[in-house]
Amino acid sequence: MAKPVLLLVIIDGIERQVFTNNSIQLNDWLEARYEVLMRQYTRHSQFDGFSPINNPFWHLESDGFWHLHYSGEQRTKTSTPSTSWLKDNVRYASFDDDLWILLQNQVMRQRLRDYIVEHKLSSDNNGLLLAAEHLGLLAGLLLAVA
Repeated sequence: MAKPVLLLVIIDGIERQVFTNNSIQLNDWLEARYEVLMRQYTRHSQFDGFSPINNPFWHLESDGFWHLHYSGEQRTKTSTPSTSWLKDNVRYASFDDDLWILLQNQVMRQRLRDYIVEHKLSSDNNGLLLAAEHLGLLAGLLLAVA
């Protein structure tokens, strides 16, 4: 659930011109907006706990379209670093160029937002929250229908 919520926050940031280039910094705005949306979606889900922003910011890189750019020490993926460590050692994160270009289009952002809400943050027929997996394939799907 945390990865899709982070993506919604970034879409909001692009729309509000918080993020005007492919350089997503872990800053106060990102943290505050993430907390608002995370609380909104966890309230209506099967998950009890709140996942802090360091989890999706760090682990989204394993999906292949999100890249961390280090200014300091680079850690191995054995454990999730703290938010303060990420702020000290990661200058910014970025999307694959094709996905970033796609996110500049308002219609594509809305399609992505709708997909995330409907397929990643909504309950299926059994009432179980769908897993936040295969988000890396989403850009290709959106490009194919564009």
